[in-house]
Amino acid sequence: MTVFWILFKQNRFFNVLILLIAILFFFLVLMLVVNLNQASIETRTVSNFEGKNVYQLSDDLIESKETQFFSSVDGYDTLSKFNNELTTSSKFIIYTDNWQPIELADFKGDRSFDPYYQDGDEQTPPIKQNGHVYTSVLSLQINDSVFDLNALQVLKGRKFTKKEYIYNSDTKTIPVILGHDYSRMYKLGDDLNILIYGEEFKGHIIGFFGSSQKIMTANEPEVILDKYIILPALTFKTEVSNYLPKDPDAQMFFSATLYATANSLLITEASPLEIRKDMEYIAKSSGFKEFQIIGASGIAIDTLFSMTKANLTLIYLAIAITFFIALCAYTYIHYLKVKSNIDTYSVLLISGADMDSIRNSIIAEFLLSSMIGIIFPVIPFALLLSGSFSFLINYLFVSVIFLIIMLIIIRIAVKKVYAKVDIVQQLKR
Repeated sequence: MTVFWILFKQNRFFNVLILLIAILFFFLVLMLVVNLNQASIETRTVSNFEGKNVYQLSDDLIESKETQFFSSVDGYDTLSKFNNELTTSSKFIIYTDNWQPIELADFKGDRSFDPYYQDGDEQTPPIKQNGHVYTSVLSLQINDSVFDLNALQVLKGRKFTKKEYIYNSDTKTIPVILGHDYSRMYKLGDDLNILIYGEEFKGHIIGFFGSSQKIMTANEPEVILDKYIILPALTFKTEVSNYLPKDPDAQMFFSATLYATANSLLITEASPLEIRKDMEYIAKSSGFKEFQIIGASGIAIDTLFSMTKANLTLIYLAIAITFFIALCAYTYIHYLKVKSNIDTYSVLLISGADMDSIRNSIIAEFLLSSMIGIIFPVIPFALLLSGSFSFLINYLFVSVIFLIIMLIIIRIAVKKVYAKVDIVQQLKR
């Protein structure tokens, strides 16, 4: 222990430099784990879609045809039955990602949350209703397949339950999950006054997505959810006619909600002929035949595949180069410190220390600086990630691997320094 402290007090400049490089190095290790985690999610997402055929359902209820269809309550019940047949079919995966802006009361965010901001259009005019000023914001209605196939991660809170995808006429509260950019404005458990198709609801916040969570849609290879309010794509367990309001304007909520599921994507390995037969059976069973099956554009999915592969290649290349530079710098500084301490080692040998104790002390110094380097950068991330144990375990596992690699390099470097130095000559000085 005495040898360790004597060596540790020597060359304070090297000690501070080594400590800073250790923190920087393990901060890069942390970034490696974060990027590998994200890359793993993207890889799983791509693999979920790869090799599948994707079809787009599109209803034919346009203008007068739509008016006639919904002129009777039977139309609502027929379309609801069609949706229920879709969601329970084992022939395909129904994938609902309905882009539908909603209105949020007393919103204090900037224009970037506006649904048409990215298109360069003017901000949607606010709506004044029942003492609130409602602002139009980005929103998506999604079902559980979107969570599963895109490996969506809820940072705080939880996902929707199966029950929450079913419309409940006894409450005007609907669960919502907010994109990461909302986390600085609201907290878990808050209630938001929102308008969905003009209908007033309380949006109860059950979760927040992590940063840069994204999904694939039929039209876009990637939609980043940071500025979105996510709603469950609702279905109706009982006949819609049981709670359909008399006011035609109030009925729009129900027709629009039905459309969201009726125009979903179908993901399957089935051929166009096979999927057409499956849909003919559902049409006959439900009584709804006013739809088309469109081969969804492969551009979005193909782009997703190519973007993911390109991103992974760039990530791995950047990480490899950065780590090589950092690893060389970290080990080289230790090498210089060992080399600069030759005179000190000579004095210690004269004083009765042996080579093994000096070598062990050098290793102990390296381990001490490395442990500080491991712990320091993870503290703010641990707080930010709300104690994600899986993340911490992965980080520590990768850190230990690099620590072992560097320890081997340091031991080799120490041996080479001793091999080049004539201790007897050092003692004669």
